[in-house]
Amino acid sequence: MLVEIGFSVKNSLFTDIADVPKGTFVESYPCATGEKKMNIYLVKNNLGVAIRGEIEGKDKKYNIFWQTGIDTVEVLWLNDDTVQINQIPLDVNDTFGYDCRRGYSIFDEGSLEQNFTNYNG
Repeated sequence: MLVEIGFSVKNSLFTDIADVPKGTFVESYPCATGEKKMNIYLVKNNLGVAIRGEIEGKDKKYNIFWQTGIDTVEVLWLNDDTVQINQIPLDVNDTFGYDCRRGYSIFDEGSLEQNFTNYNG
């Protein structure tokens, strides 16, 4: 029983953006060179709605954006390595991405700031 409680606490505190629900495809946004695409998915379940953003390259796909409580999204490529989603610039080469569940507290100090390093806005 203690082991189960331990895993429950661990899973509630430490999140993995790769494990979010798939959702329904909404739209794809290619970068200027066309080498990468930002695929947007709408997730609806018993807990509400969310947006999942997935980077698709030549040989891999990975989640880079997860935001709950919204059902609309604005996507803008700033350059081939930086995409802005709902005014949050993200380095598409960093699979850490943006996950609203992280909270960006003392455990992730600097994480959100690192996402702004390529933003020249």
